[in-house]
Amino acid sequence: MCFFFHIAIGAVFAVLVLSFRSISLPVILVLTIETAIWINLSIPYYSGKPLFYIAYLIISSIQLGATVDYAILFTDRYREKRECLGKKESIVETIADVTASILTSGTVLTVVGFLLGIISTHGLLSQLGYLLGKGTICSVIAVFFVLPGLLYVMDRLFIKKKKGGMEHE
Repeated sequence: MCFFFHIAIGAVFAVLVLSFRSISLPVILVLTIETAIWINLSIPYYSGKPLFYIAYLIISSIQLGATVDYAILFTDRYREKRECLGKKESIVETIADVTASILTSGTVLTVVGFLLGIISTHGLLSQLGYLLGKGTICSVIAVFFVLPGLLYVMDRLFIKKKKGGMEHE
């Protein structure tokens, strides 16, 4: 069953490679979201609560699919801004541009997850709801606080200098 999760990661990675025509950006994006997933799934372990194995598989796939869009939106906007601005200005303007979209989607997914966790009387469904709510929060935090730093530091890997043009710093 874990095999299917690896296929999901590979499929998302392949789509990102085709979309961005780059290897470095998909690595950065998948690593950011996967880190958020690992943090989310480590919370039950460190708090001493049991975790259904099927919940691990389901929430890993759902969180990856639902929240990688936040990282894609952020990165795409950053690349657009980077065509005419320096790294720091591009990060600042990107955050200003995408905050409403990401927070709206993230809030809805978080609320729905926690409501499922609260309302459901079935143990697995309740656990899935709580994991989805916490996982979305982890992903939003990763996109706003980890991804900008990674894009800033690794900018040279995917932003090419224009010939005859001036590169902004």
